[in-house]
Amino acid sequence: MSSVFGNIKFKGDKIIWAIVILLSLFSIMVVYSAAGWSDLISHIPKLLIGLFAMYVVHLIPFKYFSKLGQLGYFTSLLLLVLVLVIGVTVNGASRWINIVGLQFQPSDVAKLTVILFMARQISVNRDNLSGFKEFFWYVLAPLVIVCLLILPNNFSTSALVFINGLVLMFVGKIRFQFIAKVLGMALIGVFIIYASAKWTPLGTSVMPRSATWVSRVDNFLLAGDEQQMDKDYQQTQALVAIQNGGIYGVGPGKSTQRSILPYSYSDFIYAIILEEYGLIGGVSAILFYLILLFRAVRISLKSESVFGSLVAIGLMFSLVFQAFINMLVSVEIMPVTGQTLPLISMGGTSIVFSCIAIGIVLSISRDSIEGEYEKS
Repeated sequence: MSSVFGNIKFKGDKIIWAIVILLSLFSIMVVYSAAGWSDLISHIPKLLIGLFAMYVVHLIPFKYFSKLGQLGYFTSLLLLVLVLVIGVTVNGASRWINIVGLQFQPSDVAKLTVILFMARQISVNRDNLSGFKEFFWYVLAPLVIVCLLILPNNFSTSALVFINGLVLMFVGKIRFQFIAKVLGMALIGVFIIYASAKWTPLGTSVMPRSATWVSRVDNFLLAGDEQQMDKDYQQTQALVAIQNGGIYGVGPGKSTQRSILPYSYSDFIYAIILEEYGLIGGVSAILFYLILLFRAVRISLKSESVFGSLVAIGLMFSLVFQAFINMLVSVEIMPVTGQTLPLISMGGTSIVFSCIAIGIVLSISRDSIEGEYEKS
């Protein structure tokens, strides 16, 4: 047995490995505190599967992810279409699909593969992107298609994927006027969706979930003490948890809000962290995610592959950006979005695909460290 484990070698950026393991162990503690023993029993196997997938993925030379990204992207499009047709509805949203007994969210697949696909498109066609037409077909269209397929059932994830794509374009040195034009059109589109859902029956008839989005935005924008109790119940209870925690927290396992705050083990797990570990624990979590992003930037700068450089930044930014959205929701700086805290929240496919994304970044760092560069 010792010889088997003796052959296991962790390659790539050691700091990323250390932070992922620390966050995983922390996840077990917080999920147990927020959800209890029965949910922890289902959480640990998913976490172990994710860590195993990360280890396997990080051993694959990153040049192969260019082709795998193409296959994964078109597979994700098929899955996103299927979820619109035969999706499993949970909590009023058809975001899940059930295949041979395995239930998962295709959007988790799409979030990962669209970055791989766009990074390949930018790296391969970087000399042919001076015109908006070429930019649209090679780079923008793949992103827009994914976002439109996700949008009917999950506005926040669609917006998240879109912003990740814009960041990847910026890092890939796409002309700024193209990015600004796309951002402007997107903002106009968001306003049209909001206005049609709020003031006409058209929006809710086309996208029934748009009524929920409008309600969350309106609740978030409410101001004044007389309206405070009408604000989103989840965020109100999250603020109570944060106030309980103070600077040092009430201590591990001593949360009083975990049985009151809905989704305290997933969407609002950061509020439980702040309650039990205080401001010190909350800031520490922020620092860990920032270090992950900083290490990805270093890996990107060291890589001689355009594809590898873009993927390292794109995947890690996607993960860290989602983490900050989760935190901002818990402290009432953003409306409720339903985004989990990567590597910490209880979940299934979200954990696995977050680990796969980090595994790809580790693969890029491994090749950079060993000098095995593959120019795109």
